[in-house]
Amino acid sequence: MKKLLVAFVLAVGTLPATYGQTIAPASTADKRTEEYCQLKARPKLNGRYVISIDYGQQQKLISENLLRDAAGRAVEFRSAIDALNWLNGQGWELMSTFVLVEDGDGVAYYVLRRRLSA
Repeated sequence: MKKLLVAFVLAVGTLPATYGQTIAPASTADKRTEEYCQLKARPKLNGRYVISIDYGQQQKLISENLLRDAAGRAVEFRSAIDALNWLNGQGWELMSTFVLVEDGDGVAYYVLRRRLSA
C-alpha cells in the first residue's frame, strides 16, 4: 500500500512540470514601436554647446558619445534648446528633463523618444 501511495504522490507531483509552457525568448528589438535617447548638453569655452547622446549603447570610459556630423566632427549648437529643436526636426520628442550635480555644477539631461515606423 505504501508503494502505491508513494507512486501516486510522485506521479501527481511531476504532473505540473510536464504540462508547463516553455516560452521562447523573444527579441524585443523586433517589437519596438519607439526608441529613446538621453541627451546631455555641455557648454564649451566659446559659448556654444556640444551634445553627448546615449541611445543605450556601451560607453567608453574616457570618451563621450558626441553628436557628430557626416565628417565625424562634433556638432555645435547655440544652446541646449537649439539642439532639442534640431532633434525634434529629426523626429525626436522631448519626454522629460532632470538635473544632476556633477563636479559641483548642475547638469541638465533630456530624455527623448522617437516613434519607429511600423
